[in-house]
Amino acid sequence: MGGAIERFRDGMLAPAIRSVAVSHADSGHSKDMSPDQSPPSIENEPAWRAVAEAYLRDRLPGIPMPRLRDPAFFDRSPLETEGPVVIYRFDADLAGTGSVDYFVVVGQTEPNYYPAGGLEAGDAFVLHLGTRFMLVMGIGLAGDDRLKDYDVAADIRQIVDRVAPREAIEDVEIATAFAVSGDLHIVVRCRLAGESVFVFAGDCPPGFDRRTDLAPQVAYRLHLGRLLLNEQGHEPDVVQKKTGRRGRPGDCMS
Repeated sequence: MGGAIERFRDGMLAPAIRSVAVSHADSGHSKDMSPDQSPPSIENEPAWRAVAEAYLRDRLPGIPMPRLRDPAFFDRSPLETEGPVVIYRFDADLAGTGSVDYFVVVGQTEPNYYPAGGLEAGDAFVLHLGTRFMLVMGIGLAGDDRLKDYDVAADIRQIVDRVAPREAIEDVEIATAFAVSGDLHIVVRCRLAGESVFVFAGDCPPGFDRRTDLAPQVAYRLHLGRLLLNEQGHEPDVVQKKTGRRGRPGDCMS
């Protein structure tokens, strides 16, 4: 089963994904470039830390300013109008139920923050790419009427048979579905050879993810982010401040 998942990691992009990977200049997005129009780097990290703090103060009023830690710098993006970013970790109690680990992303992009959910900085960058794609393309949940003629069991059987014919498939269910420029991207939860996985199906470039502990919409955004990186041949370095460690986005994905 492990081999089947790895062989589907580099699935081909659908036309809608390919077009936005090349350019989304007409999306109304403006580059969030500051301080002084310089991209994030170890040298200007304190200034970008201040940008991240200002963003969080605006988005999370009424909570103590969290301490930002573990900055990781990503030197380029597969999205044409976006570029270098820095990602920080922070802890915050936003729901009054205890402190939770988060990431905040700032740089030549639209800033955003995300629950960490056990992810590392490289995965947070991939998640951010997938999120940007969804926002630019206006991707939303598909209505039940779009699913009435969809044969989920047959589709999953066909996808799995491409790499692992006759592999046992059990407990098949649609976890969520998205409408993408007339196409239907479906996230299916099932068991393959006894292992719980997400399968990306329908019109979505196919793939698998073992991280069924994540929400299906998060797994989908990670899948989109990986596809964008793979299609454009981008493997931006990530540099961790202090350690100087370099890595690749998504290195820790199972």
